[in-house]
Formats: sequence, structure tokens, C-alpha cells
Amino acid sequence: MAKVASLMVRRFTFLLICSALAVCTEVKTKQYTDPEGCIKTYRVAMGRVLTPRGMVEDPTVNAIMKDAFSGQMNPLKIREAGKDADIELRFMGGNGAGVQIDDLTVGDMAMWNIGGPQAISGRSYKKSNLLIGAFDNRSKQTLWAARCTDNFGDPNKLQERIQKAVAKAFAKFPKKMVCGT
Repeated sequence: MAKVASLMVRRFTFLLICSALAVCTEVKTKQYTDPEGCIKTYRVAMGRVLTPRGMVEDPTVNAIMKDAFSGQMNPLKIREAGKDADIELRFMGGNGAGVQIDDLTVGDMAMWNIGGPQAISGRSYKKSNLLIGAFDNRSKQTLWAARCTDNFGDPNKLQERIQKAVAKAFAKFPKKMVCGT
């Protein structure tokens, strides 16, 4: 009985940790080079989203991204400009899939046959990536990039999740590139 209780506590703890991680957006960033001078202006390039029909320009996602970028650039006092902007912000998004195994004691294989159950149930889950890049228009080099991983798929929460992901990404934007900081 104690073994069953211990196993239940371990599973519950693991489930709790996984649930907390699933709610949080994972963000990884990298600075590639310093700009020639400081950044005063930006423009947003038309982004693409990976769908079952291929890479497409989604006007809804583009509008959400433009608002999200504006919300991060305004506090940095970087204003939106046209073709002559210092940097161009680019983005791309898409879905991937991972495998979730329901029985933690089995390992990472979805099928086992060792005298126990014939199969351990497994299921896939959607994992979405949003890639953001800041491209220096003067040197024609990538200055900074971020990858945000989350489940962006729910259309009712898309704007909220994108806003949070972009905010987390730009929290790691190198402030030394910005004029006056």
C-alpha cells in the first residue's frame, strides 16, 4: 500500500510540474552581432505561418504581431518607420508535435511487451514555435533572434499568448543596442 501511495505522490508531483511548464512559454534568445550605431527605428516585415497548406501570410497573425512588437518597442523609444528603418523585425510561426507517455515508469518508448500490458498509451501534443529576428538594415546582418515555444493553437487565446511570448522574448532584448540606454 505504501508503494502505491508513493507512486501516486510521484506521479502527481510530476504532473504538477509538467502542468506548470506547459503554461509557461519557453524563450531562448541569441545576440549575433552589434548594430552599426544604436537603434532608433524599426519596421515589421510580413511574417509567415506554417499551416497544413504550407507557409502562408496570415493577416490576423500579422496584425497581432505588429501590435505585440509595437508594445515592446514603444517603451524602448524605438519608433516605427518605413523602408529606411534601422532594423527590420521578422517572424515565422508553426506547429510541431511531441509525444507524451502516460506511464512514467516505462520510459520513453510508446510500446513495450515484457509480460505486462501489451501497449502503454501515448498521445501527441501540439507544441508551437514563434521565431523572431531583428535584422540590421545597414549591415544586412541578423542582430538578435528569439524562439518562443508554447501552444499557440487555441484561436480564442492566440492574441494573449503571442503578446506574452513577445514580451518574454523582448525582456531579453539587448538594451545596449537602443539609443539612450
